[in-house]
Amino acid sequence: MAWTTKLNNNIIELAFIGTVSATELKEALLASNTLSKDNNTLLILADCSTMLGGHTLADLYYIISLFESLDLRKMKEALVLPNLDSSKEQVKFYETACLNRGFDVKIFPDTDTALAWLKS
Repeated sequence: MAWTTKLNNNIIELAFIGTVSATELKEALLASNTLSKDNNTLLILADCSTMLGGHTLADLYYIISLFESLDLRKMKEALVLPNLDSSKEQVKFYETACLNRGFDVKIFPDTDTALAWLKS
């Protein structure tokens, strides 16, 4: 599995590891959504620091389109940028596409800064 998710202090921590396929992106979203509903939280920390790609911009756009059907309009998601430059561009696209659709998503260089924003 190229992702893990867990609940930590009312924040859903999602980590993407290595190559992440479109199917795995969807699985991670659905698992995180279950955690969100079960624990009544919409705070998400997505650590992409070790992600190497494996999906397309169209795949990311599809994932964002699922947010509305899953009633995630009020979510707040902090993204930790990947180390790999090509993956950084995909995460930046994801942030911009989310913001354009009205979702509260922001990129950060490290976990500490991302967590501080989520808790604010």
